Amino acid sequence: MALGGPILFGTDVGYMREYDPADEYAYLAGAGLSFAQILAALTTAPAERFKQDTRTGRIAVGLDADLVAFDGDPRADIRSLARVRHVVHHGRLVYADEAAARR
Repeated sequence: MALGGPILFGTDVGYMREYDPADEYAYLAGAGLSFAQILAALTTAPAERFKQDTRTGRIAVGLDADLVAFDGDPRADIRSLARVRHVVHHGRLVYADEAAARR
């Protein structure tokens, strides 16, 4: 990051409960990345790198409407990025953490 290269964070395995990336988010913050830089590594940077930024990576009219809601405020606790409550893909709810809703 300090040398100007982009940081991309992602996986090709999709969402799974068997792995918790919370430590990785904390390591990025510990390495000096701001919340905005970590968020970009998860959203706009991969979209730009893989030439998908005309349809995804941001919230804007005409884009895919891919959204994630978290249990907590990732600006205050970066680990909350791993506590996914809801996922909307192409404008449709595709994941809801029902157990978290009951807590």
